[in-house]
Amino acid sequence: MRDPITTGKFWWSGSNQRLRAGPSAQGPILHPHFSCLKERDGLAEIHRKGADMSDPLRILHGPFGRVALLRLDRTMVPHAHRSCHIVFKVGGPDILFGIGQREHPITSRYALLINAWERHFYHHRSDVPTILLALYLDSEWLKQIDKRFAKSTHPKFFSSPVMEISGRLKQFQGDLLDLIMQHFVPSGHTVEELIASVFAEIMTRMPAPSHLFPLGAHGELGYDARIRHAIESLLQGGDVAVKVQEIYRTTGLSRAQFFRLFHRSTGLTPAAFLNMLRLEESIARVSQRDFLLQEVALELGFDTVGNFTRFFTGQQGIAPSKYRKVVEQIDAH
Repeated sequence: MRDPITTGKFWWSGSNQRLRAGPSAQGPILHPHFSCLKERDGLAEIHRKGADMSDPLRILHGPFGRVALLRLDRTMVPHAHRSCHIVFKVGGPDILFGIGQREHPITSRYALLINAWERHFYHHRSDVPTILLALYLDSEWLKQIDKRFAKSTHPKFFSSPVMEISGRLKQFQGDLLDLIMQHFVPSGHTVEELIASVFAEIMTRMPAPSHLFPLGAHGELGYDARIRHAIESLLQGGDVAVKVQEIYRTTGLSRAQFFRLFHRSTGLTPAAFLNMLRLEESIARVSQRDFLLQEVALELGFDTVGNFTRFFTGQQGIAPSKYRKVVEQIDAH
């Protein structure tokens, strides 16, 4: 067991010991979204009285990427991210979450590991929401903390989509959940330490990444120079929907050939790739409260706020207005 970590009046030393008050405190001060806790399967089942079931509970942004505690009660359309992420179930019923063409279980015993560029989806089937702890990890941050993580953008980085939660992984996951559930804004250093511990423990259980074949410059599967150029052009910004039509004409390929080669090189259709970029930009803009949602919608090419909200909610399971309400930016130190 690690030495206790001290943060102000609070300390914790493992998932079996919930965050406790120090000598000068009367007890743990929970974040307002958490009204009571129940122990279930060794994890915290979180309830909020009188809450809208689709509300996110807490979202933290930082150099590490994003950490989100979400109450999931709606279907999510197929989508992808350019970074890998890890999903734990911490409350509610077990669910099936789709990666590619298959659905995999997320339970109190098994976490879900989703590679960069992998399309994933969720079909909501229950009247009861499931509470998830999701880690969306920035590839540059991972590369800086450990050279073993340098290939985290590889679409085959995680050799298996499911991993049993036990031992040290269960401890680190519990510590991170404890931290997020508290009222205070956690220090970036503490959050980074716990996320790094979770990721390192997962990597110790995975085969050595030496089997990974070389990637393109941005994590794409293939090395075709025409597709690499197309991706670089799309990443430069602008109206990506228009740019796809312009770019494929410069490749010397027919539209059908370009789309087929793009999918072979990236694992995504051009439309899915564009939605991935749009989603990344949407999350960044929504998190900045100095932009009106209407302005964000128009800048990203949506003709109405309603269309933008449907897009964002379909891919994230959360309305952008609710995402903005709870997101917190934390510093690295």
